Amino acid sequence: MKRILSTLLLTFVSLSIFAQSEQEETTAPAVEKTSYEKSVDVFKRGLRLDLNKEKTSYFKTIIGIQAWWRAGETNPGTTNALTGDAISNYSDFSMRRIRTMFYANIENKYLLFAHIGATSNATNSSITNNVYVHDFQGQLKIAEKNYIGAGIHFWQGLARLSRVGSNNYLTVDHPYFNYPEVNRTDAIVRQMGVFARGNVLEKLGYQVSINQAIMGTAPVSAPTVGGHPMSKSELEAAYNNGEAGATIGSTYLLKQNNYNYNGYLYWQFWDVEAQSVSGASQMNYFGQKRVFNIGAGFQYQPGGTGTYKEDVNGNMYIQENDITKLAVDVFLSTPLGHSGGGFTGYAVYYNYQYGSNYLRTLHVMGGFAGTDPNVPSSPQGPGFSQYSHGTGHMFHTELGYTLPKTIYNSEKKIQPYVAVSYKNLEGLDEASFQSDCGVNWAIIGQNVKMTAAYQLRPVYMINDLGKNVVDHHAGLFVAQLQLRI
Repeated sequence: MKRILSTLLLTFVSLSIFAQSEQEETTAPAVEKTSYEKSVDVFKRGLRLDLNKEKTSYFKTIIGIQAWWRAGETNPGTTNALTGDAISNYSDFSMRRIRTMFYANIENKYLLFAHIGATSNATNSSITNNVYVHDFQGQLKIAEKNYIGAGIHFWQGLARLSRVGSNNYLTVDHPYFNYPEVNRTDAIVRQMGVFARGNVLEKLGYQVSINQAIMGTAPVSAPTVGGHPMSKSELEAAYNNGEAGATIGSTYLLKQNNYNYNGYLYWQFWDVEAQSVSGASQMNYFGQKRVFNIGAGFQYQPGGTGTYKEDVNGNMYIQENDITKLAVDVFLSTPLGHSGGGFTGYAVYYNYQYGSNYLRTLHVMGGFAGTDPNVPSSPQGPGFSQYSHGTGHMFHTELGYTLPKTIYNSEKKIQPYVAVSYKNLEGLDEASFQSDCGVNWAIIGQNVKMTAAYQLRPVYMINDLGKNVVDHHAGLFVAQLQLRI
């Protein structure tokens, strides 16, 4: 009896306290929002048209830009493609990304997402014909927080960094090897297929997909590092014609339309993240959200590459190889203290298997650069080009610290960061490190942000022993304005 009375007393006391607090809240005068808070509300809502009173059906549009100015050291042997003059440094303005996205959500059950824009428009680009469809996908809700969909899409798994949205970076740009087939067997990291995504067991997030490659059928006459896929007959013709890249043991992408298989699973120890309709993950909450995830993913492409081989009689043939990629990663975001400080950290390990000695070079907005045939030049190409990835192992980590607002007395956030990449690739004679550092000034989160960054990339040269090794590191400075609403 005493226990019952005690329970009733505790219940009444609790209810009275709750009622008093509720009354105090209702009678308290409304606090006028600051101009900054009002701006944040506008960006959160975006350009949105609600279709019902419950706001479960809506049409929404997002537009955004990333504008760059960059200046850096070019690789040995670089010429200005416009004038033909040898150059050791180069600077330019560019629109790294232009984006327009459309969302249609009906009763939170039927989703349509379209994404149109342009990528990598520098002052040397043909900007008049560079706008295209990135995504066009439809999704159906099959259970709470679980969807199936189809179309041209971004749900390709592998790792968090391999599905990050371009407006959601911690660093000024991604490290490139996280999108290994960009513009070779996909269209800006998108392929056509079907996918499933969502959360199960409360904490387990997943995405799986079956896709087909997107590639052109135009003939390619010679295999090159980083070049477009070739058919078996084209590879054979290049060998018979004595093309420089057609050597025994070299591996290149094949033209094919086989299905490929992709998946990514991650366990969410703290807060459960909401999955975006587009498939894009978030790499930077500025340490204001408590997230701790560990994930693992894969990509498997049957018959994705061809390697020049010799049989016992010395005759050349093309050996088909399956492409297998594996990754494991960890992501951490947490507030530090009570004044807006926060920590963001990410680490990922990639293992790529394409076949013997496969390499790819990549040059973002590299149309300004030519090669001088009369001087020793870097085998990774002119301008700011680099070996992005290949058969082998890659590790990448990035760390950011959001300064407490007590330091600079502002709702805006200042976030210095550092990043390091390590690559040990079979086709190179020496492993390499690349470092990046910078600072984000988040005026309104990721919606209005300015970034200044400095990157050091390894520059490979052929030494006196004929080995492809790191000769030095070259610097590149990037200043970015990001605006999205």
